[in-house]
Amino acid sequence: MNNCSVLILEVHAKASLPVIESCKAMGLKVIAGSSKKYCCGMCSKAVDSKVIYPHIEKNQDEFIVFLLDFLKSNTVDMVFPVGDVMTDIIAQNQEQIRKYTKLLLPVYDIFVQGRNKIGTLKVAEKAGCPIPLTWYPEDESLEQIVNKIPQYPVLIKPAISAGARGITFCYNKDEILNNFDKVQKDYGQSFIQEYVPQGGMQYKVDAIMDQNQELYAGVVYSKLRYYPVDGGSSVLNKTEHRPDILEQAVNVMKELKWVGLCDFDFITDPRDGIVKLMEINPRFPESYRTVEAGGVDMTKIIYQLAIGQKPEPQLQYKENQYNRFLFGDIMWFFKTKENRFKAKPSFFHFYGKDMYYQLIRKNDMGPLFGYIIENMAMIYDKKLREQRLRLKDKIHNG
Repeated sequence: MNNCSVLILEVHAKASLPVIESCKAMGLKVIAGSSKKYCCGMCSKAVDSKVIYPHIEKNQDEFIVFLLDFLKSNTVDMVFPVGDVMTDIIAQNQEQIRKYTKLLLPVYDIFVQGRNKIGTLKVAEKAGCPIPLTWYPEDESLEQIVNKIPQYPVLIKPAISAGARGITFCYNKDEILNNFDKVQKDYGQSFIQEYVPQGGMQYKVDAIMDQNQELYAGVVYSKLRYYPVDGGSSVLNKTEHRPDILEQAVNVMKELKWVGLCDFDFITDPRDGIVKLMEINPRFPESYRTVEAGGVDMTKIIYQLAIGQKPEPQLQYKENQYNRFLFGDIMWFFKTKENRFKAKPSFFHFYGKDMYYQLIRKNDMGPLFGYIIENMAMIYDKKLREQRLRLKDKIHNG
C-alpha cells in the first residue's frame, strides 16, 4: 500500500485523529485537509501532506470546485469525510467525486434519510426498534397532535440539527401551538416528541455494513459524562457488552439499506427501562476513539471495503475500555453540581491500560498543541467561544 494515498477532510475534528493514525499504520500516504492551517489533525505526525481548502459553510460550491480540481491533479485512492456538514457535501456530490477516487457512503437519498431525524425514526419503527413517542406534523395537523399527547412536557425538535440546537420544551398545548412554527422557521422541518426524563444511561453504537448489508464491525459504548452536564456531548465513554442494542442498530441499518459507517444514539428510558433510539449520525462521531479503545480498527475495514477488498469482520471487542476528552471532562468537573468526587471512574483516574484520550497520545503531542493553537482564537472571537464552550447549545423553554 506504500504508493496509495488517502485524503481525510475536516481534520480539525477530533474524530479525524483515529482515521489519520489508522491510515498511516496501513502504510498509506495521508493527506490532511482542512479550512484551518493549525488544528489537531494538521499537527499530527502521521500526516504526510496538507491541503487548505475554502470554508465549506461559507461557500460549498467553491469547495466542490476546489476538491474536484485537487482530485484531478493528484492520485487519491480514497476520501474520508469527517464531520456532519462535510460528509453531507461529499455524499451529495459523490457521483462526480467517484470519477476520481473511492468512497464508502450510501446513495444520497438513503444518506439524507439517515441524517434527517424524522426519516430515521420512521425507519426505526418499521425495523421494530423502540423510539420515544413521536408525532409528525407533516402527517397530521398540530391540532390533531396536541389532542392525543398523553402527558407533558414534550419537545419540539428540528429534523436536522447538531447538539440541542432548536430543541424547545413545551408544557401544554398552547406552547406547542405558539412555538412550533417559530422553531420550524428558524431550524427547518421539525417534529414533536415526548420528553424522556434524565436518569437512564445513554449509549452509542458505531457499526459498518457493506453493499449487501453484511455487518463487518459493531461497537457499543456508554456515555458516562457530558459537557454541558445536563445533556451535551459525551466527554467520557466506556465500551459495553450490549448485543441487544447492537442488534437494534443493525436492524435499522438493514431497513435503511445502509452502506459504510453509521453512528447511533440510544437512551434508556428510566420509566420503563427500555433502550430507545434517539437519532443516527451518518458520519464519524467525535467519540470515535472509543472504537479504537475496544480494539477494533473500523477505519481499516472502511478502506478495504471502499477499494473492493473483503476484510475480515471484527465483531468482538474489549469491554470496559475508556475514551476521554480531557478538556471537556475538566469542564464537567467544574460545572457539575454533585458527585464530582464520587464519580465512577474517578475524575482523577488519568492513567491505565484501559484509558484512552481523544487528543493526547504519548508518542505524538502534535494534535494536542494544534488543538490549543486553534482554540486560542476563542480569546478574541465571541462566537467561537460560545460554540466551543457550548454556551448557547441549550434546550429552550417554550
